[in-house]
Amino acid sequence: MKFSVLMSVYEKEDPLFLRESLESILIHQTVIPTEVILVEDGPLNDGLYSVLEEFKGQFAFFKTIALKENVGLGAALNEGMKHCSYDWVARMDTDDIAAKYRFERQLKFLQDNPDIDVLGGAISEFGNSVQDIKAVKQLPKEHSSIQTMLKRRSPMSHVTVFFRKASVVAAGGYQTLMYIEDYYLWARMITSGFRMANLDDILVHVRVGNGMYSRRGNREYIRSWKILNQYMLENKLITGIDLTVNMLLIRGFIFLPPKLKEFVYKRILRK
Repeated sequence: MKFSVLMSVYEKEDPLFLRESLESILIHQTVIPTEVILVEDGPLNDGLYSVLEEFKGQFAFFKTIALKENVGLGAALNEGMKHCSYDWVARMDTDDIAAKYRFERQLKFLQDNPDIDVLGGAISEFGNSVQDIKAVKQLPKEHSSIQTMLKRRSPMSHVTVFFRKASVVAAGGYQTLMYIEDYYLWARMITSGFRMANLDDILVHVRVGNGMYSRRGNREYIRSWKILNQYMLENKLITGIDLTVNMLLIRGFIFLPPKLKEFVYKRILRK
């Protein structure tokens, strides 16, 4: 099956991390992508440009799309999708590392389950190296369980998803909703009748920094969560009670100190 990989990079990202990410999908995979589309979300630093030029010189199927200004992840991915040649698209972040069997296992599942429109999987969170595993995050496998989790939190790890482009476009693509564009997309896709699944396999190793937990939740989350939950209520994905509970939870979470946020995330939200 031919497929595209869709990525986006912006000026504050680390050239070394970008290199490691690209190597994980272009060199170390058991199945190499048919094409890679990387969106330059605004002007980049010299180090990032250097890495991109190097990889474009090595791989003819690696293409970059330059945007004149930074537009944010959702808008950048929408632009990138326009340049994806194939109906199946794998998402990948430019500071994470794909497991070497990622594409092979996702392609096998999709070939065996043609009714699935979005396929994700587990992630590991690492510190200084991929061997420095801090945690593993797994999500529900079946569509019905995914729909149940959707009521409280995102049921898909965005960095792992492999999706049918036509289905994402039919659901409206990525729409601007700060911090949770992907969660909003899953809600709209489920409302539209598209089906999802997750693998138990760790598909992507996700880099976590010292400031990760302090950034998990701020006042902007409240506005985004309100819009998302109102949408889910209007489309009967949640009840009024669910909406009230969700808003109370997010309001409580954002005011926690970073250490307590870390505890809640690891012991409760990751489960």
